[in-house]
Amino acid sequence: MRQKLFPILLFFLLLFSFFLMVRTFSYDAKTNSMLIATKAWSDFGSHIPLIRSFSMGDNYSRLFNGQAPEYPLFPGEPIRYHFLFYALVGLLEKTGIRIDWALNIPSALGFFFLMVMIWVLAKELFKDTRVAFLSFIFFLFNGSLSFVNFFKQHPLSLNTPMDIITNSRFPSFGPWDGGLVSAFWNLNIYTNQRHLGLSFALIIATLLVIRLTSSVVPAQAGIQSKKIDSRFRGNDSLTRGFLIGILFSILLFTNQAAAGIVVLFLFWFFLIKKDSRLPLLIAGITALPFWFLFTRLTASPATITWQPGYLAPAPVTAVSFVKFWIANLGLHVLFIPLGLALAPRPVKKLLIVPLVVLFLLPNLFRLSPDMINNHKFFNFFLILGTMSSAYAIVSLSKFLRNRIGSIGSICLLVILVTLSGLIDFFPILNDTKGSVLDIRANPDAQFFATQTPADAVVANSTWFYHPASLAGRAIFNGYSYFTWSYGYDQGAREKLLIKIYQAKNHIEACQLLLQHNIAYVELSAKPEGYLIPNWQLWDALPKRYENKTSGVSVYATDELCQNKEAEDL
Repeated sequence: MRQKLFPILLFFLLLFSFFLMVRTFSYDAKTNSMLIATKAWSDFGSHIPLIRSFSMGDNYSRLFNGQAPEYPLFPGEPIRYHFLFYALVGLLEKTGIRIDWALNIPSALGFFFLMVMIWVLAKELFKDTRVAFLSFIFFLFNGSLSFVNFFKQHPLSLNTPMDIITNSRFPSFGPWDGGLVSAFWNLNIYTNQRHLGLSFALIIATLLVIRLTSSVVPAQAGIQSKKIDSRFRGNDSLTRGFLIGILFSILLFTNQAAAGIVVLFLFWFFLIKKDSRLPLLIAGITALPFWFLFTRLTASPATITWQPGYLAPAPVTAVSFVKFWIANLGLHVLFIPLGLALAPRPVKKLLIVPLVVLFLLPNLFRLSPDMINNHKFFNFFLILGTMSSAYAIVSLSKFLRNRIGSIGSICLLVILVTLSGLIDFFPILNDTKGSVLDIRANPDAQFFATQTPADAVVANSTWFYHPASLAGRAIFNGYSYFTWSYGYDQGAREKLLIKIYQAKNHIEACQLLLQHNIAYVELSAKPEGYLIPNWQLWDALPKRYENKTSGVSVYATDELCQNKEAEDL
């Protein structure tokens, strides 16, 4: 019966994955507008330009010519952001698939793949369908104490079910709301960072390929099983090593943090599992050329910095640190170590050390320019850690079997561990959408798409969803948080842009434009506040394009600097 129900479960999980992604990003064909959920608005301000830089810009041309792709919000140097997922989306759009489906299809399949991998890994580790089911539930519904904030805002009453169902705001959204509970534990992280689900699924697939329990042969299995296991190891090391090498190589370009997590686990398995050493050596040889290619096509985002405490409120003390993680993990603070303590010995041997390291490292070091980005390591820690929680609860249910109130106690524990996640689901479901006019309905974007070359760099006076970005063109200085958090020298680039717009005359402007390979200058009637353009200069210069409705003007460097390059430079 269970085998018959499993395909039905898979079907509903696939539908749920597509629902989640389409709910947060879609397209209005009547108005030619991209519809983006409010809670995804900021992240998509980076994703859309990156996608379009491959589908309509010159990033694929750069790759085919052996050059590093460039981040479309900071051109002029190799990209510092893992780009493979969005390059795939760009390729799909390039083949004629509309951008919403080009993004939603791989996003939904990646998230679906992750849910399946969680089930498979939990079942493989603990040999119990109940543990697999609870692990899946704990992944979907986080166990933080966010529900405490919700009930402060919505006191418990007969209206509580309706308060939960109609809620459109996350009760906790640290660090931006000033609270202890961070914003990174609910499903919003997967609808915003579309590559994350696939990245984590690939990590688990890598762990499954190395076959976590392959070297553990039950004593009662006898000599025949040992011979089969030995023959399997001898014949299959090459295949497993090659697959691990390929999966790791894909992760390098899909999510650098995920690749780091894989290295941590595989290094530990190499130390403790003799039968894993040959496949892992083969994996290293397989991945070596991809690593070399990776170093040629990308730049390092930043150096690792000692900064203990993650997002615990400053000053970080032992007490504030413990309070922070109790608020963010909830009862998992107890169930994760309990589950590991009760777990079968082979599982303990495989998981305890890498899980401890995976938790401690991002708590002690800032692994990118922005400490917030460490959340990826904790997200994956929770995926594996809550499998231990699931095992602890299943073990507790066995201990309490036939005792009064045992079923009620277990149900209450599961509710407490998932209540915050359930509450957090409805703000995603009830979120509103903003619209961005796409190229066909956007004259400014149309100009850049049809009247400028794919490799053009545009000096920009505004940030989000810039018309040049929608057309796949690179803008000289994108939104400062994106560029700074990816490790670019945002401050220096901002100063350069200020000099361009505040140039005293067109000769000074030309010197800067030509020096930095800027082909066009866009100037909005309402530029970002930090620019303060020299309107007297720019109003007097010839415009290549002007839209009085949107207030956007575009100047071409070749026109501004015609016959001036030789004499002025």
